[in-house]
Amino acid sequence: MLKVGTLIRVIHPEYAAGIQGIIQGREESGRWVVRLEQNLMNPKDVPLIVSLDESDFEVIQPEES
Repeated sequence: MLKVGTLIRVIHPEYAAGIQGIIQGREESGRWVVRLEQNLMNPKDVPLIVSLDESDFEVIQPEES
């Protein structure tokens, strides 16, 4: 089961594929809010926050309970 703090790797969308992120929360729609560890559009800018379906990423490291 996914939880806030879980480390993931983005599969889709293509512009973020391969980037690691951390789950920040869940939307009412069921999508996950993820903070990406890299901002490829502007590396000196603040981290990107994206909304992803569970099929758009893979878990790298489950959050310990």
